[in-house]
Amino acid sequence: VSVMPCIAKKYEAKREELYEMANSQVNEIVSDPQKYLRYLNIQSKLDYTVTNTLLVMKQCPDATYLKDSAHWRENKCYIRKGEEGISILEPEEYTKSDGTLGTSYKPKKVFDVSQLSTKIKIDVKAKPDIYDLMSGLTYDSPVNVQVMDHFNGITPVYYSPESKTIFVENNLEQDILLQGLAREFCYAECDFQYGTCDHDKDKLLAESASYILCQKYGIPVSDKGFANEVKDYFRGADPKDIKKELTAIKNLYDDVSKRVERGIYK
Repeated sequence: VSVMPCIAKKYEAKREELYEMANSQVNEIVSDPQKYLRYLNIQSKLDYTVTNTLLVMKQCPDATYLKDSAHWRENKCYIRKGEEGISILEPEEYTKSDGTLGTSYKPKKVFDVSQLSTKIKIDVKAKPDIYDLMSGLTYDSPVNVQVMDHFNGITPVYYSPESKTIFVENNLEQDILLQGLAREFCYAECDFQYGTCDHDKDKLLAESASYILCQKYGIPVSDKGFANEVKDYFRGADPKDIKKELTAIKNLYDDVSKRVERGIYK
């Protein structure tokens, strides 16, 4: 008797269990501003899909560096006895009957560095300095950036969709300048992608993406008020629609971050 159908059923059951876990977690994070910020923090560290970030947050919220057991062994690192792995869903491409490619998701166990039997030093990339960050943020910019001595904008750094320009008040403090540019470039990218930008309507989208960006590059964020809107913003939405919106946030962050990385590299 072939064991393949049994294995397939086992994978299917585990996959459904993980989707249910992710759905439960997504409802939690949109009901609490602090949990929502924690989700964004984990996203900035792991750069996983939305579903896998939710799964890691549910099972091991303090995770910082994940690999499966085989990859840890390749580095001569071993999992501490008794440690439970963190279940995620690994994408796998396959060829459909019509010849096109599809993607399936297979349950997989990964382990955090904190679950190893010995302490190891993770080679963490140094945070870029202000000059690198300025170069990265403004590199290949889809909009103009204009510094003004006298600027009466809503905020000291402000993107105007009408003029396709980010206006910057002169002589700003470093952290205010960097946080403002990260935020307004997310608004500008939103305008560039979707052909529209509304600082009220798109606030949660743009400022969530900006927050992930700032966490990644070590830019302090003084204003986290956008997270207070998460409960009302997602009120009545089902988990599928919430994850779709969280994916849009991650995609927006990815687009800006890739441009920043190219600018820093250059």
